[in-house]
Formats: sequence, structure tokens, C-alpha cells
Amino acid sequence: MGSEVAFRARLFSAIENYVSTHDTDFETPDEEGREKDDSADIFIPSTSRGGIVVAVTDKTVDPHSADVRRRGDRYARKKDASLFVTANERDAFLFRRTESRASTPEFARRHYDLRALSVEEFVGEFVADAVELRNGSGASVEFDDVVVPRLRSFHTSIYPLYESLIRERFDDCDRFRELLVEWARENDYPFEYPEVKETFRIAARQYAYLLMNRIVFAELVRVDEFGDDRPSDASVQTLDQQLSGCVRSAAGDHDSDPIFEAESEFFGAIPNDERTQERLSAFTSSVEKEPFSDIDIDAVGQLYQKLIPVEERKALGQFYTPDAIGRLLSQWAIRSPDDRFLDPASGSGAIAIEAYKRLDQLGNLTHREILRRITAVDINEFPLRLTALNLATRNVREPVTERFAHRADFFDLEPGTRGPNTKENDGTDGALRTFDATVANPPYVRQEFLYPNRDHFREHLQRFERDSSRNYYDGEEEIDGRSDLYCYFLTNVTRFLREGARLAWVIPTKWMSADYGPSLRRFLYDQYKVEAVVGFRKRLFEDALVDTVLLLAERTDDAAARESTQTNFIRLNEWMDEDDILERIDRTADVPNGGHMAIRGNSKCRTIAVSQSYLATNPEEKNQQYITAPTLYTAVLEHEETIPLSDIAAITRGKKTGANPIFILDADTVRARTIDDRFLRPAVKSVKELDGYEHAAADAEKWMLDMDDYVSEVASELAFESTSGTSGNLAASVTSALKRDGYDGVLSYLRWAERQPSRSNKSVELNDPWFNTGSLDDDTAPIVCPQAMDTHRFFARTDEKIVASNRFLLVRPTAIDSALLLGLLNSSLSKIVIESHGRVTGGGAINLSSSDLRTLRVVNPDSLTDEQKEAVRNGFETLAGGDESGRDDIDDVVSFVLGLDLRIDEMREIARTLKLARRKKGQEVSSLIRNVDELESRIEMDFGDASWRER
Repeated sequence: MGSEVAFRARLFSAIENYVSTHDTDFETPDEEGREKDDSADIFIPSTSRGGIVVAVTDKTVDPHSADVRRRGDRYARKKDASLFVTANERDAFLFRRTESRASTPEFARRHYDLRALSVEEFVGEFVADAVELRNGSGASVEFDDVVVPRLRSFHTSIYPLYESLIRERFDDCDRFRELLVEWARENDYPFEYPEVKETFRIAARQYAYLLMNRIVFAELVRVDEFGDDRPSDASVQTLDQQLSGCVRSAAGDHDSDPIFEAESEFFGAIPNDERTQERLSAFTSSVEKEPFSDIDIDAVGQLYQKLIPVEERKALGQFYTPDAIGRLLSQWAIRSPDDRFLDPASGSGAIAIEAYKRLDQLGNLTHREILRRITAVDINEFPLRLTALNLATRNVREPVTERFAHRADFFDLEPGTRGPNTKENDGTDGALRTFDATVANPPYVRQEFLYPNRDHFREHLQRFERDSSRNYYDGEEEIDGRSDLYCYFLTNVTRFLREGARLAWVIPTKWMSADYGPSLRRFLYDQYKVEAVVGFRKRLFEDALVDTVLLLAERTDDAAARESTQTNFIRLNEWMDEDDILERIDRTADVPNGGHMAIRGNSKCRTIAVSQSYLATNPEEKNQQYITAPTLYTAVLEHEETIPLSDIAAITRGKKTGANPIFILDADTVRARTIDDRFLRPAVKSVKELDGYEHAAADAEKWMLDMDDYVSEVASELAFESTSGTSGNLAASVTSALKRDGYDGVLSYLRWAERQPSRSNKSVELNDPWFNTGSLDDDTAPIVCPQAMDTHRFFARTDEKIVASNRFLLVRPTAIDSALLLGLLNSSLSKIVIESHGRVTGGGAINLSSSDLRTLRVVNPDSLTDEQKEAVRNGFETLAGGDESGRDDIDDVVSFVLGLDLRIDEMREIARTLKLARRKKGQEVSSLIRNVDELESRIEMDFGDASWRER
């Protein structure tokens, strides 16, 4: 069964099911009485007014093409239906039938993306829309609303034809194969079978897109020249010449060619056949009949973002910059109509367009004058063409001959040198001078994928002052060799910026938390006034901004200016008016005199203002929490009355046996094997075994095999040392002794264990003998903490007789009694801190490493009065007795000491909500996080009295 027939069958069935299960005046669909050329049509009759015709076509045919529309219109006229749908399995359009047989049906009233909708969802939507349109209700739809899906539908239908032609020519023509391989190498695409098949698809998409844009923008030029009364016989040659003049600035060495003509010989060699020529001709004719005079030029210019698959752009490290973000950054970075602007990774030009608009807004500049102030660079030919196209056609009446879009590797360029593809006689000096503003969304390529070009990306670091403190290549301030690609874009662009120039970039959050982060943070604090870092709740934008922040900084060599800067870490909980965001970015009065940090906020946004001098003095300290963590976490982290847990306790990991299935036994095994108690130590293997805030030997459900004392006795008897290297003899001697002493149960168990897979584990092989894991005396502690926890009980007291497995962390107080520390660690605030301090595992639990627990901040017991200490101890004892009200006394003390402006019930609600958000997904999480934002919205705190300088 062909795909068209299969799709029509599914669609017919879905319509039939909809009609039978909904209260509607539509009746069972009809497949009868069709003419031969209407073999794929469906009619949905109505008992009250005209029905709906559905014209189905193959996925390789554009359902918006003139032929398919005429077919739908003809069948609708035959059935006296005012509305009809054209559809293939990817796209569908709803049209209103025209009154005149001679005219073409008006533009689509609705579009349906069947990539995102099931057939059943599609049927429900188009029937509801049809009823609204038939009744004269529903929101009006302009051509601008459907132009992108209309163009995407054409592109989707034609690029597979080019993909097939490219594949055939690749197999049959040596010269074409050479051209494709050369093009693929230049753009880092695969060029050998079987991976080259994906390159065929990429090339076909790009070529089809350029051809489509050529037609569309030629029509825009025609509209601009002649208006809605444009003659249909306007000279194509004249239009091409005019368009060529508009976009010659990015035409490479072929100055007389329009942007759409292939700069690479490969694109020029891609063949056409009768099918593609017919499709292009039909598309051109349909475009000429549609109201392009009403279209927003941006809608077409940004089509690239919707046509290129997300996976392909991610593979190249390219992420779409939403219009609102580009506009916000351009408004902040560009302050004067005289500013020179640079985007060193322009992609398809979304940011450059916003820079153009900003310059146009600031001064009475001509189109040519604006473009002379813009420099766009990209290493990939295809998106760069779109940058030039989108910019040059902002005004098709004013041709531009100067270069403003440069195809180049940004790391091959030097400030003050002539840009690539510029000529001595092009009317400008062609120099890439220094700039007043840069806005960019650089590629996010991880460091492990930079080889073998890593040295190339680092070479520019030698251009800085290597003999001074600013030696970023191989000196004390060296940029970490594990840095990702965007880091090198940041360091390199710095060389192109004038004193006082502004940088406003979209970059990943990794520089705030990754191991390479300190070196980049030092660089930024050494070169810029870092004015603001703006982050987002995940619900604000699509995946493009999930793990990114906006970095806004001003280039300066003035050390005093850098030190006096207040860096605003702003988290937008929801999108705000751009002027309000800019006002928060530029705020400078939050950090109090003598302090280093202030927290301000409301339910819409939160700002943590930090002195840059504090950040520069502490570059090793991660600062992602200023964006992502709850306000209470930051309050605890920075509060002068909190200290790291390692200051008052030693932290180690539980016993690692190397083979838990052998060395940790349950009650049934102990009974069945009749293992003597002298070889068993009470143990806790998993957090599931904890039932309360205390766990003693009497509560044990597991036991750890403990052979150490017995092995030592046997070794003494035989005058062996366990490190003598005679492990084979020692093992034999121990087993003989066990048999001699009547320990048949443990001997039988060891023989069974010898045959188990985990017996061959490397760590087990290192034991002497293999069944002796050593002394367990150091694997007990008065406090245990599950390493991975998903429970409301984080810290439990033991009798120091029970051995914890390596799934636990052991806490041994050194400067505080256990009951007091257990109370502080089990406070509601501690839960909130752990939710942000730990890492979420795949199963949704919080995971704490030993280092995480050492750096966990707790209330300093020295800040408590004796009365407060006793209240915390008693509170824990009440908890341990099974009464949760004991936490009330603990929380009262903690909240009072830290001066938190929250009720206890609100603090607990935040802890509960964070736990639920960790477990949930999708919209449930968004709702929960909004609740946290609302609860924390009134917290305002100031920190520091300059004592941080000694920290």
C-alpha cells in the first residue's frame, strides 16, 4: 500500500470516528461519485450547511500547489461546499472556495503541521476551524500567519527530488563526486558511504531553500517595484539584476551574481529535471498570485530556522536565537547610530537583523550607512548567504556593493586586517577594525570535539600580553585547555573590541560551574565590567535557551572601574517588558556600602547583585547557583553564620566491598548457611532499610561478612603477615582452620562465593585472601547519610556498631556533639540546601559525593546560644522518637539565627515543592516552580562587610 493510500485510509477512518463520537451536524464521509482525477478526495456531508471537501495527495507533492488547490476547489464546487482542505501526510491547509471559476482559491485560512499532530488531532482541529469559518466566527488569519508553513510545505515536497538527483549524479559523474566531496570537507559533512547519504539530504535541503528564496525575494522586489498592480510580464532579467545589486555584498568572488547563484561550483552543478522544473515553475506562478505585499520580511528571513532539523543544527553547535533575545541584547549593546557592530558567528542572521533595526532606530541612517556599520562572520557558506540576504533586502530599493558578510574562520582573522572576499577597489578599505558592540550566539561545541583543531582555537591567546599578568596562553592566567569552543570565541572577540565596547552574548551556563570555569571567569573579570548575567526558567523558551544565559559586559582596561562594578545575576521567572529587563540589568545601587552581595526580587524575576571585586577575588567559587538555585540556598551559602560541614565534622565514604552480592548477606542467607555470629557485622546497605532517624545494630536487616579477626588469628598461628605475598597459602590455611574449628557454615558459604561472577572483580582479587575485606572498625560513624536519597530523612543516628555500605557517607563530628549536628542537618532549610547542592540522578534521587557533603553549609553552632543548642538537640530527640513536631523547634532556631523572612510552614512548602519538582516532568514542574518563586519573592537580604576578602 502506497503512503498516499495509507494516509487517506487513516484520515478517512479518523473522520468517520470523529463524526460518530461527536455532537456535530457533519455526517459519515463519502468516497463515492468521484471523478477519475479526484481519486484521493473525501467529502464530509453536513445536514445544515455545505460540507467539507478533503483533497489528499502524496507526500512528495506540495498540498498548497496550484494543481492540488484547483482540484480541491473544483470538487468543493461540485459538492457546493464553501470550504476545502488539501493535505498530505506532512502538511494540510484549509481554504475558502472562491466564487469565480476563473480565479484561484484565496490563500490558506489555516495550516496544520501533521508532523506534530496525530491524524485524529488534525481532524478535530480542522473540523472545529471549518465550523468557525462557516459561521463567521473565530480569529482572523492573515497571509503572514501561514506564509512560513506554506513555504515549508513546498520545500518539504521538492527537496527529496533534489536529494535523488544528487545521489544519482554522485554515483554516475566523477567530477560531480569531486565537487560534493570538496563541499562536504569545507562544511564538515561526511563524504563516504554510507554516511554520505545524509550529506545528499543536507545539500538538497540547502539548494532547494536557496532556489525557493530566490523566487520569494524576487517577488518581494517585484511587489516593491510595481505594488499590487505589478504586471505579470515584468522582465525576469531586470528583476534578477536589481536583486543582484541588493545582495552583491555576499556574492563571494562573483560580484555580478545574485546571492542565490551558487558561490561553490558544487551548487552550480546540481542538476534539474522535468519534475523539479515543473515544480519550480508552478511555485513561481502561485507566489505571484499571493498577497506578498502584506508580508513581514522577517517571516521569510527566519524560515531557515524552521526548515533545518533541530538535530542537524545541534550537531553543528548552532542554536536558534529568539527574536526577543536578539532585540534585547542589541538594545543594550548598541548605544549610538555610529556604533560598529560585529557578530562573529552570524548563522542565518537573526541577531544581525536586530542590530540593523537598532541602528535604524537610533539615527537617521540610510540602508547603506547601516550596513556599513555591520560586520557578520561565519565559517559556513549557507547560513552566511542567508545573513547577507536578510540584511540586504531590508531595503531592496537601495543596492549595496560593500562587503558586510564575510565567509571565514573567525580565528583566522585579525583586527585591522582586510576582511576575506574584499577587494582593493570595492569602495571601502575592507578592514575588520575594532568594534563598539558585539552580539552573538556562538557555537556550543564541547572541548572533546575540538581536536585536532584545539591548538588553532587557542593560538590567538598568544596575541595578548604574554609577558604580563594577562598571559592567557601558558601563564598563570592560562585559559583551561578543557574549555569548550564558545570560550575561545569570547576570548578572541575581546581583541576586536574598543575600550568601552559592549558585549551581549548568549552562552552556555557551563562557564559558571564546569571545571574549566575559573579560568574563563578570571579572564572576564580581568577584561570587562561584567554588568549582568541573565538566566531563564526552562519554561520561558524552547530548548535553545534551556542551558544558556545572557552575558552582558563592557570592555575596559580600567581596573578600578572593573572592581567597582556590580554584577547583576538576574533570573527571569517569566518574560517581562524589555525596558523592565534593561532597567534591572543596569541597576547599580543594590549592593550596600562595605558589602558584597544583595538579593532582591519578586515573583517575576530575582536579582542577586554581587560585587565584581568579590567575584574576581574568588574565581574558584562556582556561581551558577546565583541563577538556578532557590533564594534560600544562596542565603545559606553566603550567610556569615553558616560554615562548611567539614569545619565541624569529618566526612568519609562507607565500606566498599567490591562485591556486595558476596559480602553483604540478608537474614535468610545467614540462617540457611548457619554462619556463626563472629563472622558477621550488622550492616546497612540501602536507604530503604532506614526506618526513622535512628538505626542501630538491633535494627539491622543485613550483615557484612567479617573475616578479618579470624584471618589475623590464623596468620599469627602460622607466623604469616597478611602482606607477605603468600596469599594462596594463607587462603588455604584459613579454610583448613575453619574446617578444624567446626565453622562449616561460613566454609560452605565461601566455597559457594568462590563460584560467583563477582568473585573475579578486580578489587576482590586484591584482598589477602580474597574473602578478607579488612577491618570494618573504620566503617562506622555516629551519623550516616545516604549518598543517593529520595526520602524526607537525610541524616540518621547510629550506635556506631553498624557498618554502612558505600551507598552511604559517614559523618563523624569533630567540634560538636552528634545530637546537635543531627538536629541542624535535619532542619527544613537543610533539605532546601541539599536539593540545590546535590546532583539529580537518572532515577530522580539527589546524589551527594563526599566533596559535596564536605562543602554543604550548615548553621555555625558557635552562633547559637546554649538555650538554642538545647532546643535543637531536644528537637532531634523528638524526631528520633517518631514525632515530626520536633522539627518545629529546630526550624525556629535556624530561621531566627539566619534572619529569614519566612514562616516555618512556607519554608517547608518550598522544601516539599522542590522535592516534587525533582520527581515530576513537563507542565507539572512549571507549576511547582512558580509556587517556589511566589513563596521566595519577598526575600531581600544583604551580605558581607568586606570580610570576604580573607575567605
